[in-house]
Amino acid sequence: MIRVAAVAMLSLLIFSACATPKKNRLALITGSFIAGAAIGQSTAPKDERKELHSMYWGGIMGLTAAIAGEFIFDEGKDLEQSRLETAKLKAELELFQNSNTVLLKEGKGYFKSSSGEEYFQGGKAKWRIYQIDKWVKDGPHKLYHQDKMVELLPVETGK
Repeated sequence: MIRVAAVAMLSLLIFSACATPKKNRLALITGSFIAGAAIGQSTAPKDERKELHSMYWGGIMGLTAAIAGEFIFDEGKDLEQSRLETAKLKAELELFQNSNTVLLKEGKGYFKSSSGEEYFQGGKAKWRIYQIDKWVKDGPHKLYHQDKMVELLPVETGK
């Protein structure tokens, strides 16, 4: 019985090491089963088998703890709280990444960049320059700030 109690206590310690509702529930059930088994072992009459009383009491206490654990460790509340927090963080990220876009200039023809490069050299294009305020993540440790955006569209020909 001492070996069984030691193994059960070790599993209780392992289950309680992580703070998730499922692991907490398993730790509660295991601890209750151990307590019930100890009560059954110590209160068994002398003319009856102590192992059977230990299992009866352990099963009753474990089942009671399992039912109580369903109400104590309610995953629905945690899940709803996580959903609300995720929605809030997504909204903040969207605001952080996609701020106001203001059209500064637009035109048709060739577009010459500030570095002297001409775009759509083989044909005319429609271009727009926007003022933006956007942060772009590049890997886990880099953020870039962008302040201008150029949109280049080929001019439809024909018709």
